[in-house]
Amino acid sequence: MNSYMKAIFLILIILLPLVYTPFFHSQSTLAYPTGMTFFPFTSSILTNFVEGVINVYNLSIGSSYLPNGAYLTSGNASLQLNSILNGKFWAQNVALFHEINSKEFLVTMVVNFWNLSGPFENYPNTTTYEGLGVYCYQGPSFILKTPFSLILYMNSSNGLEFGYIVNNTLHTYLKLPFPGEFTLGGFTAGLPNDLELVWGGPGGGSTVYINEVASEELFYESSNKLSIVPSAISVGLDTAESAYGISVTSNLDNIFHPFATISKGYNTPSILWPIPPSITVTQVNKTVNVKVSINGKPLVNQEVEVLYPTLTGFKVGYENITNSSGLVTFPNASTALYIIYYPGNFSLATAYSLSSSSAPILQSIASKFISTFQSLTNFLKTYNFKKALSSDFNHIKYKGYSTYNINLVLIEYISAFAIGVLISAILIKYKF
Repeated sequence: MNSYMKAIFLILIILLPLVYTPFFHSQSTLAYPTGMTFFPFTSSILTNFVEGVINVYNLSIGSSYLPNGAYLTSGNASLQLNSILNGKFWAQNVALFHEINSKEFLVTMVVNFWNLSGPFENYPNTTTYEGLGVYCYQGPSFILKTPFSLILYMNSSNGLEFGYIVNNTLHTYLKLPFPGEFTLGGFTAGLPNDLELVWGGPGGGSTVYINEVASEELFYESSNKLSIVPSAISVGLDTAESAYGISVTSNLDNIFHPFATISKGYNTPSILWPIPPSITVTQVNKTVNVKVSINGKPLVNQEVEVLYPTLTGFKVGYENITNSSGLVTFPNASTALYIIYYPGNFSLATAYSLSSSSAPILQSIASKFISTFQSLTNFLKTYNFKKALSSDFNHIKYKGYSTYNINLVLIEYISAFAIGVLISAILIKYKF
């Protein structure tokens, strides 16, 4: 073997063990609590019952990492139903998922119950974290096989009940002596009073990789019946656990029964509904033709208005309903100044179109049509997701590989430095 081949051989001996060394890398992709969240802007809603539904068709759970980048575990994730009770307590009904194989998952139910005003007084089995009282409870475990449906609920009408529904069977597994109402809207201790059904890592503010095909729905009780949340966003606001590898979009085929769909991709804070439809306006002489659609699909039986400016605002000049093609015609409606206005309908936000000749004049006036879509969009642009709370599952024994707590960046630098020194020494020895 010549000197050149010897050098290559020795370098490979050094490098090959490192190829198989299990270095754990934290992911660099932005991650959020991923699923759906209801956070009303117009007014607060009080309710005794909240429910999240997930239908999972395919699911794969990868590695999870702590906020400092240290590897935590593999094959474990949390699905959390969160809401704030009585403007004081943060209640979590959590399904901890452990992947057994590509089709089977061990689910362990867990309750996290936080007192956002301070420690619990005279209540057993509680701890304190950064001055806040925390109660954690481990519930039953069961096996789910894809495809499956899982419903999580919390009922505060007579004490606080935590439960789930599997195979059409209802299970209430914990009741705490804290009756009251869930507050949806406003803030408590700097946290939004929202309702969340989101995926995240298995506790401790961890991030997990997930590959999933699923759908989600979110409900609250109103007038003694379950109501679909009238607005939804794709990320959780209170929870520090997060997920990546999946994205959330809305299905608005039935605008009165929207739901969220989860698939492979990258999630960003976005509005699932209500979202504004597309409005296309064409004018022929004095006749104005309007087409209204959402995601390329025509909107049928939807009211459209023609507004004209007045000294005090706008007045409705004409109104009509779209046909089966999403079209509506307004004969003799055209003037120099007019606005085509869609008032919105449950999962669809308000939208408008200005007459082309008057757009600069009317734009400042029409911008006063502030919709829920615009309010949520503005909120998400400025929200600080770092204010979220880390869930406490310390007493839960995670399934899978051992837990590591190492400085990954330092190891990589040391390894690279060592490889460089050894390669340099070999090259000098063989005079390369």
